[in-house]
Amino acid sequence: MSETPATPERPALRHWSTLANSLIVIGGYVLSRVLGLVRDSLFARQFGTTDAADAYRAAYKLPDLLYLIIIGGALGSAFIPIFSELLTREGQERAWRMASQVMNLALLTLVAVSALVAICASPLIGLLYSAYSPEKQTLIVELTRLFLLSPLLLGLSGLAVAVLNTLDHYTLPALAPAVYNLGIIGGIIFLAPRWGVYGVAWGVIIGAVLYLLIQVPGLLRAGMRYSPTLGLRDVAVRRVAWLMAPRVFGQSAAQLNIIVMASIASSLGEGRIAALDQAYQLMLLPHGIFALSLGTVSFPTMARAYALGDMVEVRRAMRTILRTVLWMVVPSAVALAVLRVPIVRLLFQHGIFADESTALVANALLLYATALPAFAASEILIRTFYAMQDTRTPVVIGLIAVTLNIALAWILVRQLGYDHVALAGAFSVANNLEAILLTLLLRRRLGGLDPSGGLWRSARQTLIGAGIMGAVLLGVVALSQYKLPWLSAAVPGYSAGQDLAVLAGWLLLVGIVGVAIYVGIALLQGAEELQIVGGRLLRRFRQAG
Repeated sequence: MSETPATPERPALRHWSTLANSLIVIGGYVLSRVLGLVRDSLFARQFGTTDAADAYRAAYKLPDLLYLIIIGGALGSAFIPIFSELLTREGQERAWRMASQVMNLALLTLVAVSALVAICASPLIGLLYSAYSPEKQTLIVELTRLFLLSPLLLGLSGLAVAVLNTLDHYTLPALAPAVYNLGIIGGIIFLAPRWGVYGVAWGVIIGAVLYLLIQVPGLLRAGMRYSPTLGLRDVAVRRVAWLMAPRVFGQSAAQLNIIVMASIASSLGEGRIAALDQAYQLMLLPHGIFALSLGTVSFPTMARAYALGDMVEVRRAMRTILRTVLWMVVPSAVALAVLRVPIVRLLFQHGIFADESTALVANALLLYATALPAFAASEILIRTFYAMQDTRTPVVIGLIAVTLNIALAWILVRQLGYDHVALAGAFSVANNLEAILLTLLLRRRLGGLDPSGGLWRSARQTLIGAGIMGAVLLGVVALSQYKLPWLSAAVPGYSAGQDLAVLAGWLLLVGIVGVAIYVGIALLQGAEELQIVGGRLLRRFRQAG
């Protein structure tokens, strides 16, 4: 007798609202990003934008490619909708069996592909980074082979995160990136002084182990049932593979784009790869805290609504999350652009990271900031397509964006002779185009995005508030340069030993002013985001009391 389909047991966090789950995930991402900044700051202090820093970041790209293609975004986007559907319609035993089968297949694939990359690492690195010396290429090859341990560990962890998020368990997955960063920080502090950049690489492996271990208690509490089968004939597994196929293709193109950008940057001189990566990581700070965290929470909600045929709820959830994300990300982008030099000086300029390195990172950050709103919006738009079990449309749009990015980068750098900043500019143009195309196609798919006009009204209010805030911050920076001339990248002389406390206090004060201006304008405009979030928090505090 077959198991009677039943509604899955409500996990401990199911009674929380989406807002409460969002706060858990946001808290985890904030902690992770703060530790990520500490990690990058310590790394910059010890390695700056030297050959070792370039080699470390170049070596990580191939293993990262394997993880993201096989398990990362590709598997999560295909797995969560099918797992949610099985839980809703066929019960937990069936869903756990499918999860085990997918995990086994993914792990076998990772082992096989990682072994192949390890064997072919030397010619691959020689092809991609031909501008580097043989010694630097050898260092990249050795680090790449060491890093290949991490996709195996992160692969299992990624699937565990997808399962727990589907079940509305967010706490342990939210903490996992933080312990991962702690592992890397430990490698920088305790291992790098003796083993150099290899010590940092071993810190990455330790962090990946911790990332996996922290998920285990959550899986056990959720009632995990492991089955040592592959399920090659299982219809659900085949559906996951079918949904994954275009996403894998798209992820491959996106990661190839990153590798090509690094290859182009390697021809521009020492430190360009490191500078671009550090600027990119700063852009990812608000993206991770706001877009990625809220997208993580909204994705299972939209997937469940689609499984129940409730398209009204899918559209409502997408619209609410999108306007909230943009309301927070747009002023963040403006602040990053205006305050880029003092931010980079505060976080990175110590040790061997000098004025020249600050200029390299800050110049790239300016153009990355122009991509942040579109990059964040695309995160929500793409997840909406995935929730509707459509992985093909975002991939097609992504391929268009990747093609444009590579073409622009090639023309600007190789043909016109621009420096690494042009690579950030190409990224911005491509991502803005991607967001526009996704919006147009999703609007057609959902029969309209904003029948009431609330989304566009919110966007207008956000742009006004962020614009006024940015103008005030520009004025503050200009006036402050009379006393603190090194707020400009063109003026050397900043010393972390003498000026760190002054710079930190100045940034804190300016940040408070910026937030106060933006929130004050939002209040004057009657921004619904403030009313909604404030009202829900107030109700939550009253219920707690």
